[in-house]
Amino acid sequence: MSRYLRALCVSLPLTLPLLFGGAAHAQSSVGHDAERQQELLGIWYEIREDNARRGNVGAKFDVGLAHYSGRGTAVDHARALHWFARAAKADHAGAHYYLGYLFATGTGTSADPERSREHYIRAAELGHADAQYWLGSQLAGDGGDPTAGLEWLLRAAEQGVPAAQYYTGLLHERGEGTSRDAAAAARWYAAAAEQGYRHAQIGMGRLHQNGRGVKRDLVQAHVWYSLAEDAERLARLEARMNNRDLVTARSQFKERNAEIRAAAASR
Repeated sequence: MSRYLRALCVSLPLTLPLLFGGAAHAQSSVGHDAERQQELLGIWYEIREDNARRGNVGAKFDVGLAHYSGRGTAVDHARALHWFARAAKADHAGAHYYLGYLFATGTGTSADPERSREHYIRAAELGHADAQYWLGSQLAGDGGDPTAGLEWLLRAAEQGVPAAQYYTGLLHERGEGTSRDAAAAARWYAAAAEQGYRHAQIGMGRLHQNGRGVKRDLVQAHVWYSLAEDAERLARLEARMNNRDLVTARSQFKERNAEIRAAAASR
């Protein structure tokens, strides 16, 4: 392997397998095939494994994820757990998150809910957004502590996790863990809805339909229900709308749908 190729593989982040996936697709027109892609993934894995054995924490996580997903090596959940555990010893947030999942599901090891929770909590404390959402939703659930749950959900929501944004909005709408605030609910629903999160789109439709937290607007309610593909709510709403508003709503839906799709493609 050339010095240039080795340097390239070392410098690329964990997303390299995905990048090569896209590159292989783009290069198919000039004769490159999946076999070359797998060769490059194998090279990437060998380099990351060597770095992991030398003590690089990020590489330990990469190798764990490679074994978990079968990128550049065979799927081996036990090996994935081994490398995640080594990275977690250095407080790698992603490693703690994956260990939480593996112990929760008994993947590559026996199920251990207590150890799973410990790793999820540590990942959340270290700033892992998905772990923060997991912890917040657990705390805010039935019989839990919605105030504490909302604190964690807000952290995940501020990092852009749509499910956390929706849940944060829902708690504000219901007044659970905080004072009832339909305007705040609308802001958080909108953030998730713009990312295509269906439950938040329904929430936006409901708020616009009832004029809660936002101005009552049946056209906007129709747009959001359409984006959510909620046929039942659309049918009930359309029975209350005139033809001019229906034409406007359908036109705005097409525009908003295109905007959301374009934003998703650019992320």
